[in-house]
Amino acid sequence: MALNALRRNRLPVCLAAALAAIPCGCSHLDSSNPAPTAAPRSPVARALQGVKDQYAPDSHLAIFNVGAQRHGSELVLTGEVDRAEARLAAVRAVERTGARVTDRIQVLPELGLGEQVWGISCLSVATGRLGPDHKAEMGTQVLMGDVVRVWKRSTNVVFAWYLAQSRDGYLSWLEQGTFVRCTRDQVEAWERGPLLIVTVCAERILERPQPDAQPVSDVVLCDLVRKTGEEGDWFKVELPDQRAGCLPKQAAQDYAAWKQARRPTADNIERTARRFLGRPYLWGGTSPSGLDCSGFTRLVFFLNGIDLQRDSSEQARQGSAVPLDPDLSQLRKGDLIFFGHRAHRGQPQRIVHVGIYLGDKLFIHSSERIRISSLDPDSPLHDDFRIRTLLCARRVLPQQ
Repeated sequence: MALNALRRNRLPVCLAAALAAIPCGCSHLDSSNPAPTAAPRSPVARALQGVKDQYAPDSHLAIFNVGAQRHGSELVLTGEVDRAEARLAAVRAVERTGARVTDRIQVLPELGLGEQVWGISCLSVATGRLGPDHKAEMGTQVLMGDVVRVWKRSTNVVFAWYLAQSRDGYLSWLEQGTFVRCTRDQVEAWERGPLLIVTVCAERILERPQPDAQPVSDVVLCDLVRKTGEEGDWFKVELPDQRAGCLPKQAAQDYAAWKQARRPTADNIERTARRFLGRPYLWGGTSPSGLDCSGFTRLVFFLNGIDLQRDSSEQARQGSAVPLDPDLSQLRKGDLIFFGHRAHRGQPQRIVHVGIYLGDKLFIHSSERIRISSLDPDSPLHDDFRIRTLLCARRVLPQQ
């Protein structure tokens, strides 16, 4: 999905911070294991916090897992960062407290990964968890053909998991076998295609171009596969792990042509969003099989040519602000509206939910299922909780 964005942006060179994160509705808890840290409110802790705020303000999008341990007269800095600049800044910040510093911070990716610090998902939907274990919370999903940046391997010698960064910069752990590790050259060869994008909610790739043939893999909306030929009403395709089969032509389109045809208008956004009505809510879900609130908005906008960030709190920083008045008169169809907790007693505002405004105080969102609700107290579709917790709105659609 939107693989060209990887080449354009080279992925934000960041991942997840070690310091604790507050859950944020469609945002997720930080499940990394922090390094030993200095005492709370100590000068060293404040120095490291300042560097973290600069290089890893979002714990799902940047690695800054740095702590300090006292060894005699020296302070040993340990942990991991995703770039050398953050490592140097941490050392200098702690040195300014007057401490003698020994630097043992590792800059990822791990050397043991060699040149294979990229990956391509080879399952219809790969589960990205917030820890290297099947019991860990699901943070996101990575669709077939999507490229990830690989940072390190888990310490489990039996079941290998890899810390990876998806195209939107989001951190998760992917199990070995759910993606193919590769080099940058191999990623670029994949991106050059020719690629097909799956345009139906669900289909199967079969061994032969016959409806009763044995399946090779399932595929879902927005999966990417390589086209290798055609036979009648079938595309011959290859998956990222080199499995091969046949896909009905009615289930896919040329990816480059599909992208060119996207028209991000308010009417198209509504039409796409309504396509998913009734589908279940799934925490961490970004595929038609189940969608959390921000996974739903992200999928709808991607299908119309606009890339949104993964979490609602991050989407609330995209586009431009739309003023909210009692009549919601400034809102337009296609605007994103955000819900959550207002700033209170020194605690900052927290975004915990997002929906798409449809006009007439109606909005569509994923809550238990994809549904349409109303911000009008007199409407039979009114949602009192969302009315009370509406915080802000953003406009990401281009001006018509």
